[in-house]
Amino acid sequence: MEILNTIGTVLAGLLMLTVLVVIHEGGHFAVGRACGIRINEFSVGFGPKLFSRKKGEIAYSVRALPLGGFVQFYGEEEEVDAAYEPRAFNNRPIWQRALTIAAGPAMNILFALLLTVGVLVGYGDYVPEIVAVEADSPAAAAGLQEGDRIVRINGKRIYFSMEFDMASIADQQEVTLGVERADGEHSFVIQTAPDAETGKARIGIQYTASARRKFGFFEAIGLSFKWLWLIVREMFAALGGAIFGGKGLSELSGPVGTIAIVGESVRYGFETILRMAALLSINLGIMNILPFPALDGGRLLFLGIEKLRGKPASRKVEGYVNFAGLGMLFLLMIVLTYQDIVRLFA
Repeated sequence: MEILNTIGTVLAGLLMLTVLVVIHEGGHFAVGRACGIRINEFSVGFGPKLFSRKKGEIAYSVRALPLGGFVQFYGEEEEVDAAYEPRAFNNRPIWQRALTIAAGPAMNILFALLLTVGVLVGYGDYVPEIVAVEADSPAAAAGLQEGDRIVRINGKRIYFSMEFDMASIADQQEVTLGVERADGEHSFVIQTAPDAETGKARIGIQYTASARRKFGFFEAIGLSFKWLWLIVREMFAALGGAIFGGKGLSELSGPVGTIAIVGESVRYGFETILRMAALLSINLGIMNILPFPALDGGRLLFLGIEKLRGKPASRKVEGYVNFAGLGMLFLLMIVLTYQDIVRLFA
């Protein structure tokens, strides 16, 4: 039974990642076709072909390694005479090539927004709720009660539990909390007290993110941007900690870890699946738009250089740079995969 559960977890993880890859590559594909660029192949996966069918001039393929995919545009890697084939990728105007490249990450971001709207309307999100107020604490003196739902901190509206962080008041002598009760919203000014052990400010409450709040459709559309921004901020904080904070790669996951996490989310129901898909989709979109060689952002950077110079960079130089970037990404994946496997068997 354990083996079947493991297989199911892996398959569920691969399925979700495959859907997100198809959405990403579908963005490149759709905009490329709309711009009149000739497409040789649309592939899900890398490596040897398992299945391929040609429709018109485009080959649709499924390959052995499911962690990725690509759209192969004619004339993207080689020089093609514009008079001979004006539909070749590198013979199209810069703006069309830029739109085609940017469409992949844009589709992932759009998909994440749609999923987030669905979650906020259908399930809502958790809000911080006070579950205990310490006796003789600043919170008790101010009048906070068990069951209060925190909706504001220092006048700032809180829509999601991830926005509320007690660490944000660690250096404040006074904090204002807005809470919701059955009779409406109340505001309390609390004089913080230093913690006996850490010396940081505290108010003496315990809270949990167990209460839910649902949102209307139009409200959810606006708040979906905020929710995803909070996710992106956390993502860059983790990357910053890994690169500059001395934490190394310990807080990052590779393909194996990602598949395991995604597969595990299936066991917690459809809401968790939607949240995980939105999280991965926004990560895929944002990471791909970064100006790193071999990623979509790196390709956009070369187009920007072409626009400034009035002529394209050397294809050989661009090829070397992208190859180096791809090698670095591959090495990173090896390290993260090894780290994932060690965690699984630890």
